[in-house]
Amino acid sequence: MASNSIAAHVLMKKGKRGAAAYIHADCSGAASPHHLNELLDLLLNPRKAIDEWETIDWCKWLMAGGRTPDEFSTIVRTYDNATTCGLVWTPNFVAYRCRTCGISPCMSLCTECFKKGNHYRHDFNMFLSQAGGACDCGDTSVMKETGFCDRHGPNKSVNKSAAPLDLMCVAEAMMPRIILRLIQHLRENSNPGTPDAYLGAILDADAFITMLLDFNNMGALMRHVMTSALTNPQMYRLLTAVSTAADSEYTNYMTDSKRIYEEAIRSLPNPEPPDEYKDCPSLQEQLIHRTFLEELVFWTVKFEFPQKVVCLLLNMLPDPDYKDALTQAFVLHYSRISMMLEQSSDPDKLSNRVVHVSVQLFSNESLALRMADHLNLLHVMVVSLKYMMSKILIQNTLHDQDKNFHYVVNCAERVMKDHCYWPLVSDLNNVLSHRPVAVKFMSDDSLLEMWFAFLSMFQGMNVNQREMNQHVEFEPNTYYAAFSAELEASAYPMWALVSHLVDANSMALTKRVLSSCLSALLEWLDAVYFTNPNISDSLQVSFHLPLHRYLSVFMCQAIKLQGVKLREVLPPADVVHLIMMHPLRVQVAFYEILNGLWVRNGLQIKGQAMTYIQCNFCNSMVDADIYLLQVCCTRIPADSFLNVLIDKFHVKEWMSLAPYQAPQNTYLDGEHDTPMLESFLTFLATLISVRTNLGLSDTALNRLEMVTLLCMGDKTHSQLMELMPERCGTSQNRDFETLLAEVADYRAPNLEASGNMQQGMYAPKASVWEHQYDPVHVLLRAVHRRDFQTSLDRYTEYGTTPWPPFRPPAPCSEAYEDPRKLLRSRVFHAVALVVLYKAVNGHVSEHVMALVIYLLEMAVVSAEPSDEETCRMCSYPSSSQRVINDMDLQGWFQTDCLSDNLRTVVNKVILTPEPEVSPITYSSDSDIEWDASEAENEMSDMSADGPSNVLMLEESDGSGWTSTDVATTQSIMLLGGQGAGTTTAGGSGSNLSRLVLHQAHIVPGTLALPSSETSMAVALPEDMHMSSSSDVATVGQPALPPPIQHPAVLMGNEVGRNPSIYRNTTGGPPMTLSTYTTTTEIVPSTSGARKPFHVKRRQVQNSSSNPPTVKVNESIISLLLKLHSQLSGVPDSYNVDDLDTTSTEPTADSVIGDGPFFVAKLLRKITALDITCRDAIHEAKQRLWPPQQESEREQKQRENKEREERRRRAKERQQKLMAEFASKQKEFLASAMAREQEEASTGMDWTSSTASETAQEPAAVMRNKQEYDCVICNQTTASTEDKPMGLVVLVQASSVLGHRRRYGQSERAVLPTSEGERYTLRRDDIQASEFDRRTEEFDRHFDNHSWLLSVNLGWEGGVHVQTCGHHLHLDCLKSYLESLRTQQRQQSLAVDRGEYFCPLCRQLANSVVPLSPQLRECTAVVRSRPGTMSAILSELSNFLKENQRTPSNSNLAEAMRKAMEDMTNSTTHLNLRQQAQTGPPSHQSLFLFVTSIARTNLEVELVQRGGSLVTINNPTCPPLTPKLPLLHVLAVHARFLAQWPFWSTWQQLSGVVDSPSTAPMALQPIEREVPLLYRDPAALLMQFTLLLPLHIDQTYFACVVKVLYNLLYYQVVTQLSCSMSSAERAQVLDRLSRYHLQQQQHQFNHHGGDRVATLAGALSLVVDTLSHSDLYIEDDTASAASTSSSTTPSHQHQQQQQHVNHSVALNMNALEQQVQKLCLPFLRIAALLRHHLYQQPLPEVRSAEYEFVRLVYFLELVTEGMDWDCFNAAVALNWPQDTSTALTTPRLWCDQLCAFAGRSQIAARNFLVDQHVLWHPPRLLSLPREYEKIFTYYHERQCSQCQSIPQETSICLLCGTVVCLKQVCCKQQNVCEAVQHSIECGGGTGIYLVVTSTYIIVIRGRRACLWGSLYLDDFEEEDRDLKRGKPLYLSQDRFQLLEQQWLAHRFDHTKKTWVWHRDAL
Repeated sequence: MASNSIAAHVLMKKGKRGAAAYIHADCSGAASPHHLNELLDLLLNPRKAIDEWETIDWCKWLMAGGRTPDEFSTIVRTYDNATTCGLVWTPNFVAYRCRTCGISPCMSLCTECFKKGNHYRHDFNMFLSQAGGACDCGDTSVMKETGFCDRHGPNKSVNKSAAPLDLMCVAEAMMPRIILRLIQHLRENSNPGTPDAYLGAILDADAFITMLLDFNNMGALMRHVMTSALTNPQMYRLLTAVSTAADSEYTNYMTDSKRIYEEAIRSLPNPEPPDEYKDCPSLQEQLIHRTFLEELVFWTVKFEFPQKVVCLLLNMLPDPDYKDALTQAFVLHYSRISMMLEQSSDPDKLSNRVVHVSVQLFSNESLALRMADHLNLLHVMVVSLKYMMSKILIQNTLHDQDKNFHYVVNCAERVMKDHCYWPLVSDLNNVLSHRPVAVKFMSDDSLLEMWFAFLSMFQGMNVNQREMNQHVEFEPNTYYAAFSAELEASAYPMWALVSHLVDANSMALTKRVLSSCLSALLEWLDAVYFTNPNISDSLQVSFHLPLHRYLSVFMCQAIKLQGVKLREVLPPADVVHLIMMHPLRVQVAFYEILNGLWVRNGLQIKGQAMTYIQCNFCNSMVDADIYLLQVCCTRIPADSFLNVLIDKFHVKEWMSLAPYQAPQNTYLDGEHDTPMLESFLTFLATLISVRTNLGLSDTALNRLEMVTLLCMGDKTHSQLMELMPERCGTSQNRDFETLLAEVADYRAPNLEASGNMQQGMYAPKASVWEHQYDPVHVLLRAVHRRDFQTSLDRYTEYGTTPWPPFRPPAPCSEAYEDPRKLLRSRVFHAVALVVLYKAVNGHVSEHVMALVIYLLEMAVVSAEPSDEETCRMCSYPSSSQRVINDMDLQGWFQTDCLSDNLRTVVNKVILTPEPEVSPITYSSDSDIEWDASEAENEMSDMSADGPSNVLMLEESDGSGWTSTDVATTQSIMLLGGQGAGTTTAGGSGSNLSRLVLHQAHIVPGTLALPSSETSMAVALPEDMHMSSSSDVATVGQPALPPPIQHPAVLMGNEVGRNPSIYRNTTGGPPMTLSTYTTTTEIVPSTSGARKPFHVKRRQVQNSSSNPPTVKVNESIISLLLKLHSQLSGVPDSYNVDDLDTTSTEPTADSVIGDGPFFVAKLLRKITALDITCRDAIHEAKQRLWPPQQESEREQKQRENKEREERRRRAKERQQKLMAEFASKQKEFLASAMAREQEEASTGMDWTSSTASETAQEPAAVMRNKQEYDCVICNQTTASTEDKPMGLVVLVQASSVLGHRRRYGQSERAVLPTSEGERYTLRRDDIQASEFDRRTEEFDRHFDNHSWLLSVNLGWEGGVHVQTCGHHLHLDCLKSYLESLRTQQRQQSLAVDRGEYFCPLCRQLANSVVPLSPQLRECTAVVRSRPGTMSAILSELSNFLKENQRTPSNSNLAEAMRKAMEDMTNSTTHLNLRQQAQTGPPSHQSLFLFVTSIARTNLEVELVQRGGSLVTINNPTCPPLTPKLPLLHVLAVHARFLAQWPFWSTWQQLSGVVDSPSTAPMALQPIEREVPLLYRDPAALLMQFTLLLPLHIDQTYFACVVKVLYNLLYYQVVTQLSCSMSSAERAQVLDRLSRYHLQQQQHQFNHHGGDRVATLAGALSLVVDTLSHSDLYIEDDTASAASTSSSTTPSHQHQQQQQHVNHSVALNMNALEQQVQKLCLPFLRIAALLRHHLYQQPLPEVRSAEYEFVRLVYFLELVTEGMDWDCFNAAVALNWPQDTSTALTTPRLWCDQLCAFAGRSQIAARNFLVDQHVLWHPPRLLSLPREYEKIFTYYHERQCSQCQSIPQETSICLLCGTVVCLKQVCCKQQNVCEAVQHSIECGGGTGIYLVVTSTYIIVIRGRRACLWGSLYLDDFEEEDRDLKRGKPLYLSQDRFQLLEQQWLAHRFDHTKKTWVWHRDAL
């Protein structure tokens, strides 16, 4: 390489532009530009650093060919003819996905293309990219053309002109060399010494790669140049070849480079391919690269997909030839990617980057198919997956490990736990979504074989072994990896393949898949040595059976859509039996886990069971398993299948009728047998009723799934979308919205009074519960069992304690046999008989009863029709006696004929000989412990007559029993319950049975039975017989699901009490019990649950060798009749002939009812089955309840009479209770009224006495102590000096008032969402800023001690005090706080700062306002009540002079000091700013702070009332504020601080002086004192109120308001005069001179002195006085010019008169309205103060135009009525009569102003112009309706302080400032920006909208909380963190709630999720 070429150096000396022009000319005329190559040898020397800026700049200039790089780029872009966007983005980029326009599910659009496309009303969402991506706009293979933007699409390049031939000549010559330089750099750094060396190499090349990206961004013209260089094989060979001819430095470098490259290739191994694919280019061991692109892809893989290189490769994808070449290169390296995934230190990041590339390549169907055809892409993917998993295989532990030679993946390995396989599986799913590729996959037998071999690695993984002895020490967390692997690697590809098998044309493919799957499954069964279905597997389970599920799903698809017959795809019955055992084991294990049998395995095993049926897994797992079992159960004998179920569910022992069953089943603990019975029946009901895959249409299935979700609880729209079971990767069904409208009602969100926010919810329609609620399907989908119980509870609201409405299943598809054929089995009939038998005897829960009744009903409904004569013949079997063995359920009945078996009577059952049960004797009270009185109350009604149907424990002659005389047989009756040692799983009481234990002699032979029932004699045992009481009933109906009861103890441990010694509980005659074998009938009681009696029994070994038997004497029909009677509480309750006998009889096909309803419904179906069943029911009723002497009508009458009697007694008891309650209520009201009358009379006496005392003693003090209730000690006492009480308060800083904006502007500022709006938001036009400016000017012009007494603080950082209204002793509070400090955990309270919760209402508080003993006293300070206003003014002056400042040391005074300290500390963080305004602390500044607290609380209350006192403006009642107690505390401190003659200010205001020599109106000795016309009247009102006695008579208060109103009025008039022009003021003066004499005479005649009664008069006075000063700035130059210093006054008047004549007359009405508006703020504050001080109700103001009038009358400024035409603001002026102060005082005020104006004319005028300003109520910023506007504008907005883009951009909703949330970049003094801004802007309260999550974060002091979202989607749901990405819209209700809570300072009370932010936000 001639790097030192002279020509190159000469060219470089020409400069970049000159050299570029020369090179361009050279390239235009030569094919091989020699000079360019020499120059590039010098510039691109590999020994130089690749990121050298000069080299990169030279490259840009050379490529521009004599132009500047920018000019060249612009020219190239004009020829851009790209039809696709191709914009590539990295993670965290905001993109869009439109499912309406998308063809591929991976389609995505950039923001610009999405906004320019038409996606109105499309199903789209915005998302934050996790792995990166590229824009697909313009790509017709990925999305529809209708969604393209206006710049992209196939037709967008038609009109583009061709580029000049020489434009790109230099670029074409340079590009291969530039790419070579990048390849050389990557080779140099391929052998890193440190783990971060790869990262460093890419970082070094960042500038170089950026240059290439800039070239690519020039458009399609430059992109084509780059892709041509990358894909040119000749150029690659030429530039990478090593020359052997010359021995130069470059040759040596290239030799080393090639060696490094070859070593790198060898370091990246390839998986071992199958022999038949070793010649496949993509699976070859040795890589061979033919282009720069292929080598660049290799380095991309080697360097673990660096982001910058990936972006470079993807940015050129719009070039179609390049896309093909890149895909081919990617596939060539694909098998090696799996190796990199295993070895990577950060597999998550690498996986995302791999998918970033692959999803762009494999989403194109034609491209993916070409790769599959030419490069065996599918084989590469499967081989890569197999190779990855083959490294982590371990031996399978299922069954016999010694004979199991199957190997499965180890779920604890990193590959599984970190999901390293995910990119490969994702790509496979992507390519299988293309139908041609999927067809190719399923057409290749070898590929299928390889695929199922891969799936076999997951078959039976993560085996769980049940812990039997102790809890597992370490709970494994591998189950999630196992479930994820099966879902992603097995289920996703399965559903992708199945989605293409939709018609008969693909039948062959389906059969091919099924054949391969079945072969793999049989091989697996052989490998795990499962050759016999009887192999025990009860202690282990694996939930992972992908081969079974593939078989199930493909079989279902073939039969449903392709017309395949079941027999064509099913193996023989013996193989089917083997295949079904593992799915069945999974089902059984699922129920075992739910029933607590696996509890020692920890929570993870329950997590597996829950995941198994979770919505994302259920279609692929539990549904597939159940479908396979449904198919299998119809292909093997029903008896065999049921026996297998009974055995696997461990309920065989439960089926025994033995009274004592020894624990023969070591698998179950005693308390688990009944739950497993319930599970057995539940599974059986599921198996026969679920039609998910047996013919239910997609629409019906979706409806059922939706109803199931809604029945378990109301759901939001997104919850329904997420929880609907999905077939992995398939799109959402299109009928979702239609179905939702059918089955659900939308409930809009309500805002609760507490501030809690709800979201829009969907609730099931009422008809859903009646017609569509399916408990079986709910059980199948209920992840938590409580969800099922919730659905039952919700269903119960629609009826009175109904049973679950188990519904008939939907019709089964013709291709299948109905699974209900199982119910035709004699085994099931035997099971039903046993369950019913135990149900009648009280050992079965109602849920089990409901299930068995439902199953029997389904058996009857699905019974095959039989010939009537055949049934009659079958009903009379041979009289020979059959032997029935206990638990041999298959032998209980002779046939499967349902009709026969329903009628067949089972007489006796032979029990198993072990364990032997000895005779039982009861000898003393120690054996049976019971309470006779309780037993008597619990006994049920009994009939004196009836056959012997009680349980008979019989003994033969040789058994050792000595009782032979029947007459001496003893019968004992006892209400039986569970034994003392029995535990229940349900936790509630059980149903109790009443049994009679009878010792009797054996009578050989059989029991005579009615001829219509089959007689079956059971062989008798040698030691004893048992017969059951056939009519024993269950007492009460427990709630569903009922408690689980112990079934092992049956008849024999419960005995019946002899009722002869007890009375009949129904009120009838006493009952007697015969001692003969015929005993009384036991009728159940309906009185509810009963208390069980614990029975202690002795067990004695039995010496007999004869087997025991149990007398049953029951058929299913007789048991159903007894059960109906027992549940209904009425003997012989079922009536065959009368449908309307009771309200519980069934009607039509209704499924809503209680137990008797369903039993009756079943009996009616049995009646309709055939005539023999009907006859059997009649005969059973006759046998059980023989006809009585009385007629049926009389019996009904007696029953009705008894029922009415019971109702009457219940009503009497209820009336008695109500009468007692009413009596007590009346007594309470009477006592309360007496107390009130006593207090009222006391009050009247006090009033009269004090009135007389007042007449005698003018200065008397009248008292009446008020008492308060302490919420801690509950004592009611008065507050005293020594033991004060206080009011619970929360003190906090507030800046709400400071955010008021001026009238004339928009009431609510707008949050900017564009650059134009950004400059309209001003932060200096709020009241806080205005106050700051005014105080700065005050401080500049006036003395500090003077202006501090002229204003109020608190607009920013004021003190707000609110209370919950509860009182407590301060001593009690101290103890309460001490107790809080001693508690270990008080995370939500800062007790050290005085925080506590109110003990009564639990509201947050942090202080207490002490209650003065004088508070609310009926006292008034009266000093010989003055009669004139002058006297009152003088009295007030004296009050101010007598101000008492003597400090007190009482407990009350100490409490007041503490309260003041708390208020001061609440604004500690703002004190520095206030000190900057007010200077160092002084008495005046502290006095200002105290008075400002009162002003702040009154102003805040006014804001909470809507900004005015108009009644309609009060949207909510303002929170309680302790105004009067607070004023007492403030007054004490104000009087102490006021150490200056405040009375002098009062005299200046009122015009009253002590002596004529005093001149109060002149400026005080303080030369820079604030003129009175500049002082805030409301501030002066606060000062006088606090300095005067608070219990002063309201006459004095009214006088203070009058004086201050006078000042206010003239301030407003003076302000208005400054806004007038000189001509207008001249007109006022002219009016004054013209009407002066008349007006003064009129005022004197009517008012007794000089008085201003109109606005015109006040204006005249002010203008006349101030016109002699420099205050008015002349704005009429003509008038100013005509007036000279030599003009006489009369000449001046003439000139003014001429000017007035040409001017427009003043609009006095408009000025009057303006005066009233400016006076209203003061009047409102004064009215609120009077309201709180004197408890006077505020006037009702119905309209804003009447507010001024009502307030001046309320404040007694006007006391006389007058016409509306005469009313104006001046009539409210009040001056002492018979004095001239009405004129002199305002003139003296004006003189003060003139004196100041002489010193500072501009300042004097500016003070007046902004003296009184109208403010809007404070408001939050107005937000746009669409959230997208906020997100788009602020997502990448820079922080104003650090100028960086925050990770969580947050906007202050008070001022619009963008802050960095939770970041340290803007931290100041260890306080993060959001916290600091909340202090500066909100006085410690910050409201921030977090842009990336839509949530509102509220900061209150030291706490913060997530408030909620203001933006909701179309279904009024939040979208936190924008996970769904749906369009969001502003919720006005929530926005108003947020604003109200801010205005009312209620955040602390309404939000409960506060956390300490620790200054870190």
